[in-house]
Parts: sequence; C-alpha cells; structure tokens
Amino acid sequence: MNLLIVDDEIVTTEVLREQIDRERLGIDEIYIAYNVQMGKEILERKQIDIVLCDIEMPKENGLKLLEWTRKQQKEIEFLFLTSHEKFEYAFGAVRNGASDYLLKPVDMPIINKALFVAVEKMQKKRQMSKAEEYWSYGKRRVTSGFWRSVVLGEFGDKEEEIEKEITRLGLDFSSQELYILIVLHMRKEAILPKGEDARLNQFILDNILAETLTKGLKMENIVHWEDGGEYYICAVSDIHQEQIKENVQKLGTLLNQFYSQPVYAGYLSQRGGIAKLEGFLKEILSYDKKNMSDDGKIQYFSEITVKEKKLEKNLESKFILTCLEKGERVQLLEYLQKTVAAVKKRDNSLKNMQYFQMDLIQIVSVFLHDRGMDLEILFEDSDYTEIQKRALTSEFAMIRWNTYLINRVFDSILTKKKSESMIDVVIDYIREHYEENITRTTLAQVVNFSPEYLGKVFKKQMGVSINDYINKYRIEKAKKLLSSTNYKVIDIALMVGFENMPYFSSVFKKYEGITPGEYKKLY
Repeated sequence: MNLLIVDDEIVTTEVLREQIDRERLGIDEIYIAYNVQMGKEILERKQIDIVLCDIEMPKENGLKLLEWTRKQQKEIEFLFLTSHEKFEYAFGAVRNGASDYLLKPVDMPIINKALFVAVEKMQKKRQMSKAEEYWSYGKRRVTSGFWRSVVLGEFGDKEEEIEKEITRLGLDFSSQELYILIVLHMRKEAILPKGEDARLNQFILDNILAETLTKGLKMENIVHWEDGGEYYICAVSDIHQEQIKENVQKLGTLLNQFYSQPVYAGYLSQRGGIAKLEGFLKEILSYDKKNMSDDGKIQYFSEITVKEKKLEKNLESKFILTCLEKGERVQLLEYLQKTVAAVKKRDNSLKNMQYFQMDLIQIVSVFLHDRGMDLEILFEDSDYTEIQKRALTSEFAMIRWNTYLINRVFDSILTKKKSESMIDVVIDYIREHYEENITRTTLAQVVNFSPEYLGKVFKKQMGVSINDYINKYRIEKAKKLLSSTNYKVIDIALMVGFENMPYFSSVFKKYEGITPGEYKKLY
C-alpha cells in the first residue's frame, strides 16, 4: 500500500509522516504534496492506494482533487483533514465517496484508526475485484468449452441433452435460441506465421471475429481446430440475420487489413437452434473437403450448388513429352498454369484435381523411364513430398507443385548428364592409372566432387563400387600378363597395382575362382 499526504502545512505533513503506524497498516511508501496540483502529478506518476488530504488549501481545495480522481476512475480511498466543521465540506466528501472526514488538530490514534479502516476497505475491494475477474474468466472458459463441444459434435443433436448441459453449467441462454455458424477455412501460414507469437496472433484473430460476429465481444463463441493439417475457425453468431451480411463484409475487410490473403473459403450456415449447429458444420466441412475453394469469399452455404461432373482427361501428353524432350521448361510451365486454371474453373472438386495430378505424374514417369530413371528422384525429396501434399488446397498450391515437379525433372536430367560425363572421366582415369595407388579421394579431386557423392553416383551408374571396379579392371590386366608372359606372379601383381601378393591372390580368387598361380599353369 502507498499513501499520499496532501496538506499545505509543512509541520502537519511531517508529523503525519513520522507518526503514521506504517508497519501495522502495511504502508510501503508515503508521498508528500503541498497543494492539489502537486497531488495530481504524484497520482499520475505513482501507484497510490490511500490519500490523506487537507480540504482548505490555496487555489484548489481537497474536494476538487477528490472529484478529479473519481473522473480519472482511479480506485483510491480518500480521508479528509480540515480545521472547519462545515456541512458543505462533509457533504462534498461523502458524495464523492470519501472514507472519512477528520477534524484538526491532528490526533494520531484517531488518524491511524481511520487509515486502518481505509486499508481494510481497499483490500476487500481488491479481493472482490479479483474474485469477479476469476469468476468472469471461469465462466468464459466454461462457455467456450460448451460451444466447442456443440459444434464438434460431442453432444449430438438431442435438444434435451443440450438443455441439461446448459443448466448444469449455469449458462445464461437456452437451447431454443437461434444462431448462425460462420465457418472459415484459413491459410495457417498467413494467420500463424512461423517464428511469431502464435497465442498473440490467435488472440487478435479471435478478437476480430468476436467483434464483428457476436453481440458484446463474446470471444468464447469462437472455436478453432485443425483437421488433416487444415486450419478452421468457427464463430457461433448471435447477431440478427438482417445484419449478418454487413458484418461479414466488415469481417473480410478487417482480416485483409491484418493478414495477407488469410482465408481460403468461408461459409454462413442457416439460422437454427443449438441442436442443429453440429449438422450445419458437418455439411459445410463435407463440401469444403471435397472442393478446392480458395478465392477467399465468404458465402451463404445454402446458395452453393453442387453438380457431379464426369472426370475428363485434361493434359496433352504428347505436347508435355515434347517439351520435356526439347528442354522447353518455360513453355511447359505456362501451359500447365493455364490448364490448372481451366480445370478448376470447369470443376473445382478435389476428385477432378487429383485426377489432373495423377495424369501429370504418369506422363512424367514415362519420360523418366525412357531415360533409365524413375520417380524416386521425387519421393526421396522431403520438400517435394510436402509441396505435393499441399497441392490440393488451392490453385496457387497446385501451380507451385507443377512448377516444383517440372523443375525437379529438368534438373535431374541435367544432373544425370553431368554424372554420366563425370563417370566417363573417372573410368578413363582408372584405365590410364590402374597400376598406381588410386583411392576414391584421388578420383574425387580429378572431377571436383566430394568422395561421398562420387561413390554414390558411381555405384548407381555402374552397379559396382569404385573399389570393385578398380580391382576387376586390374584382374583383367593381370590375366593377360599371366597367360602371355613369363613374368613371375609377384611381379605381375605389382605391375597391375596391387601392393602385396596375399591381397592380389585373394582378389584374383574372388573373381576367377582359382589362385593366380593356378591360372598361370592353365596357360
């Protein structure tokens, strides 16, 4: 507790400062002001809990300070000191909520007692305020949990069960009241970007929805959840139907002010009782999950018409294969972008978009197979896997997937050509220097690649490791010398690059099934 003494008599203020029973009253700091203006300045800068104030002072009296404090809505207990027992002073003090009205000269026991009463009063007020705050918070949590259970189907559609739950929780509405669901399929990366405070962003988003879609800013009426990686927010709106359209337009404007393209799609349900809300949500989500709706519009669900259309082949495989063969990357990407837009405009169902996606993968697979490659180049890439998974969320995501896929194919073809060229250089080097000490590191330096990468590519292209290839080539050279010359076996081993006879003999037998000496005797 902090105390402010306001009195133009210096002697009085000093006596009060020294004789107030700080320890018993729990007073931490005592501040002194010699006029009303000084008192206002201290009240603006410091946290003051109790003011002990003289009434009659130059310029402004203590009642003016009390009136100013109440206008500032500061929770402060006031006690007045005065030398004159005037009715208008007492009336003014009581009218503005002063705790006590004490007469001078100063009687410290009486003042300490009055201060004790004021301290007790302030502490009770704060306890009540905290209790009310906890109660209000708890009630909001309970209401929030109730609406979440309703829209996500935990109560079912039985009105009597819902009414029992409302009564049990002590909520101040009934199952007969009518509501509208506003369901938003959100771009999670737009509203909850990585590296930022997710709780703060969620609070801002809930606040925007509650402000525009509920009466009295009911943030507990906002429910959000994730389903299969997709992010949804639902508002249980108690706004009149004739006003909801205007408010939804306002919501779209506010969301776009705070975020960049935050909504894939939004839907307004019919108006209905609490028991019908789960059914409304199921219908909306069923439609949303079957269609690529990504234009950011919030529309009445009852106005959406759903027509089943026959799946059609949309891609010209011959044109795509020609572009891939000729390396016409830009032309192919432009064609795919236009095709995606046309396919979505004709039929935005996910089934149709999946068919498009599957068709393109098959065409690419044929192209890769003809070049001794397969789709492994795609599925071993974690970035590609994530991009493919997101491709069905929007037209932009589908075009991004097309672009990544085609670029990956073109880059893999170039890498393969470079790898083949690199392998040719390595093989030429081995054949020219087989009699020397050749290691994977030596060969890696020749082609300016890492030993690990070279080893991996070599085995993939040739079917054997670099060491096996070198040994096999040396054995072929050794066989010619063993069958056509009179050199000793140990000399031949050294001539073809083996450092010792035991190793040469072991490797030779591994490939030929007999020792070098036995092989020489055959010839």
